[in-house]
Amino acid sequence: MPDLQRLDARHAPALLRFERENRAYFARHVPDRDDDYFLDFDTRHAALLAEQAAGRCHFHLLVDDDGSVLGRFNLVDVADGSAELGYRVAERATGRGLAQEGVRRVCELARDAYGLRRLVASAALVNRASLAVLRRTGFVPDGEVLCGGAPALRHVRDLTGPQGGTDAAEVHAVLDTLAAAGCPAWISGGWGVDALVGTQTRPHRDLDLAVAAEHESAALDALGRLGYVVETDWRPVRVELVADRGRVDLHPLTFDETGDGHQAGLDGSTFRWPRDCFTTGTIAGRPVGCISVDQQLLFHAGYEPREVDRADLAALHRLATR
Repeated sequence: MPDLQRLDARHAPALLRFERENRAYFARHVPDRDDDYFLDFDTRHAALLAEQAAGRCHFHLLVDDDGSVLGRFNLVDVADGSAELGYRVAERATGRGLAQEGVRRVCELARDAYGLRRLVASAALVNRASLAVLRRTGFVPDGEVLCGGAPALRHVRDLTGPQGGTDAAEVHAVLDTLAAAGCPAWISGGWGVDALVGTQTRPHRDLDLAVAAEHESAALDALGRLGYVVETDWRPVRVELVADRGRVDLHPLTFDETGDGHQAGLDGSTFRWPRDCFTTGTIAGRPVGCISVDQQLLFHAGYEPREVDRADLAALHRLATR
């Protein structure tokens, strides 16, 4: 899984290679960087780091497992709780959802790490892919502008949505709404861990739910009636919805004849949810569908855990040794 890293001095060689290899590709969408950019790259890189250290900008690279740069995701002109977002992805990395994922992650950093309340981003009208990325990550059009002399559409995203998390009452409201629409759901993620524990152990930003792919449309309609709107549309992998009371991260599963579920991955692979991983737990005294300890441990493997992940893993390991 590519890693989003904050720009630092060690990235200079890989970043220069990224810009050189993709120069012609980028020039098809945005004004070309002139030759001086590459000749003075080290000086420019040092200047970027100085701007970042001063808090005027935040620069990020999406780095592949081999250390190569797949994309840039930058927040510039930081002032008064606002910043402008810019991004570019390598030609070889297109079609994999990386631009959308990178924008999503940077939006989270902007809110949670940098304390920003509002982002602005623009994309050329001819760049349909970038326009779609902005639309699918919660940006809304805010008028036409010129970018490098070309017509573009300016977008704005408000980052001041629900931050208090999704509480137990909202979990039951969502589950009840889905059940009434004929959409069974199983809780994964942090709330899924607490369902297995039988009590809430920490706050939860969102509610992760697995639903049958055949019920996806009905589930989205039902959540819409509850006031949720799509913020990140990354189907068939996932759909993230937001309301003033919380967030829902919907994961569609295709079930085979044996009862195993299969979830699409970013790279075209699939993740298997074996039929025996679907179980029941308890949230606020009510039984709920969730996934097993073993499946939760599997989903928590293969990446550097955050503080909340370490708390969940500790709870899971205690359950596994009972």
